[in-house]
Amino acid sequence: MAVTRRDPRVRLLIAGAVLLVVGLSAGAYLLRDRSQACQGKTLQISVVAAPDITPALGDIAARFNVQPHEIGGRCARITIDMRDPAAVVRSLKNGESLDTDAWVPDSSMWLNPAEAAGARTLAAGTPVAATPVVIAVPRAVAGELRDEKAAASWRLLKNAPLRASVRTLDPARNAAGAAVALATRATIGRVTVQRDPDPIRLYAAFAGLPGLRRPLVAATEQSVVAYNDTHRPNPATVLVPEEGTLLLDHPLVAVTADPLRAQAVDAFRWALQARPAVDTLQRYGFRTADGRLDARDATRLGLRETLPKILPSPTQAQITAAMRA
Repeated sequence: MAVTRRDPRVRLLIAGAVLLVVGLSAGAYLLRDRSQACQGKTLQISVVAAPDITPALGDIAARFNVQPHEIGGRCARITIDMRDPAAVVRSLKNGESLDTDAWVPDSSMWLNPAEAAGARTLAAGTPVAATPVVIAVPRAVAGELRDEKAAASWRLLKNAPLRASVRTLDPARNAAGAAVALATRATIGRVTVQRDPDPIRLYAAFAGLPGLRRPLVAATEQSVVAYNDTHRPNPATVLVPEEGTLLLDHPLVAVTADPLRAQAVDAFRWALQARPAVDTLQRYGFRTADGRLDARDATRLGLRETLPKILPSPTQAQITAAMRA
């Protein structure tokens, strides 16, 4: 049967054909444009980061590098290098330069010591990811504490109802150790605990034999996530002190004096605030800069979705005293 020009089926077929042609043309343009989006010489940008956040930043940088980021006619490419913040400060004291374009220590607490050690004036930086300091115990010990009706409190570090071995990081070498010292002094007073300079050994006692002293660790929430990723049969449980706690903010600080490189650091700064980067950071157990955690990630990681009670920010004098303890 012949169809007239007014037949709606013809109009639909023609419209579909036009959209297909336009779509193919646009797709070809986008593909061609994407391949030519950044043809300049590579602008290699170095970012030195604290060990805890390096894996997450490495994933984000890998995604950043496959997308076109043209800065002054050059293609920005981010490299993430792991370096302990305390080692950075020691190098500065020895007369060395930061030798990087940006720095992501685990806490803003390191910025003043870095300047005092010889770094040029550092900006406050942009917080990238937050993690609170908490108390971690093996799952079995968490059950025993519940049976004892023991409150989740910093007092567990001083008066645990069970035979306990309490460990934390050295505040002179690790911001988490300093934050624990600051939080306990602000709530229950000075606490004497065993301090370990090596974060890798911090949870070693969790694999101890039954009947020995129960291990308690005061460290970051994210470090518990990292431990559980490799110890799934015997995970640690997070106890959030009811008195309140402090956050490590992981600031991104531009340290380059080159305007072009500073623009590239800013491009990476914006990328870190995008949803895919936030999702990556939360997958590694970090909260957003303001302390939020996606409900699904909270359930998967065994953490609270809501941010714990945060204590008032310590003064610089208090921070200095804690890091020298």
